[in-house]
Amino acid sequence: MQPITIDFNPITLADQAMFKQYLGGRRHNLCTFNFTNFFLWKKWDPTGWANVEGAICMKSSFHGLDNVLMPFAPTDEPILRAVEVLQQWYKGRGVPFILTEVSASMKQLLEEQFPGRFVAEEYRPGFNYVYLQSDLATLPGRKYAQKRNHVSRFIRECPDYQFVPLTRELIPGCLECMDVWKAARDTENAELLKEEEGARDGLLHFAELGVTGACLIVGGKVQAFTFGEALNNDTFVIHVEKGNIAIPGIFQAINHFFARDYCSGYTYINREEDMGDPGQRKAKGSYHPCHLEEKYYLYLTEEYNSICELRR
Repeated sequence: MQPITIDFNPITLADQAMFKQYLGGRRHNLCTFNFTNFFLWKKWDPTGWANVEGAICMKSSFHGLDNVLMPFAPTDEPILRAVEVLQQWYKGRGVPFILTEVSASMKQLLEEQFPGRFVAEEYRPGFNYVYLQSDLATLPGRKYAQKRNHVSRFIRECPDYQFVPLTRELIPGCLECMDVWKAARDTENAELLKEEEGARDGLLHFAELGVTGACLIVGGKVQAFTFGEALNNDTFVIHVEKGNIAIPGIFQAINHFFARDYCSGYTYINREEDMGDPGQRKAKGSYHPCHLEEKYYLYLTEEYNSICELRR
């Protein structure tokens, strides 16, 4: 048997239409499976793509871990064929086969089609926080009282604020806002720098990506901005939200205003993951998600014990 060759390509804006074609035809609940997400975080989580058996496969080296994301295609058959080929490709390279970014539904599919082949591990830092749009738009009841107070304080202390659509003309102001956001944080943090770079890429390619955004202007300057897009037919995903932390209530305000004014056609809002950061986990939890969208790593059963040994 000839060795399998798979060539992975760096992701570029030119791939957008093709990615959307392969992402279409089925419901994706994880924020990962969205072209903008792949494009924004391509340096934070280095990936390359290849068409394997009619499915798009993304090879990742996140934190030095050689792995492949769950393949995607409009139907199951190409995905299952791709998994088989990828398994053989990894075996031929003498590298453990690790599938990441596996949703609960894809985990079930692989367990049904390949019983006993994989061991699944929850990846809690990657669980997606999903909220009812109506909750974020109205902040109802006692559990949101503190959030309403923060928004009220922002309105009271910034009476000249404007909440406006994010347009090309406002991009320079958003980039200045990014500088303020970055200056208030650990500028030596490599993860933070990659996050900043992804957010800047989103702003610089805002029109091409087709995302929807808004800004809070205070004192004539952009002091917060956010953008996102439809993830599926009933869920809007927030890709980026940045602001000037020195202005009390500004994050609660832009979260609330955007959910109210820009997400009214959706049942849910996906605010992505906490990546294991305690501060992010606390902040996202404080908005009372209606559910967490689970994410898994899958390992070959025959390789799992040796991988566990390497972790020790």
